[in-house]
Amino acid sequence: MSETSPAQTTPPLGSAPDAGSAPRDDQVDRVRRDVASALLAEPGVLRLEPTLATMVRAWSTAPAPDELVRVTTTGGTVDVAVHLAVQGEEARLVAHRARAAVRRLVVEHGHVPGSVEVSVLTVEPAQVPEAVG
Repeated sequence: MSETSPAQTTPPLGSAPDAGSAPRDDQVDRVRRDVASALLAEPGVLRLEPTLATMVRAWSTAPAPDELVRVTTTGGTVDVAVHLAVQGEEARLVAHRARAAVRRLVVEHGHVPGSVEVSVLTVEPAQVPEAVG
């Protein structure tokens, strides 16, 4: 399952740089780190999942969560792709909330959100609390 939002055609007032100015690498790194942190704090998200390409690149070590967030820029537009493992039966709802969180973070960083792809690669059953007694 993959949730993708279309590119926004006009930047939010007062929140984005000129369409022609691309974010700097340090800005992209901050977006990547903040997206990873926000998604891991989102209810229902268990972890960020690596793609096969990510695992090959990081063959000897497990990638850090922010390395699992793909951020690309075109001009002033920021595209984000992330793969998640979620818990419970509401995978689509978790993906929608995750996509909204990513778009909000991109805007908070002063950029224009473009394509935001949130793919759910794994759905694990909800943990049922054990009865104490």
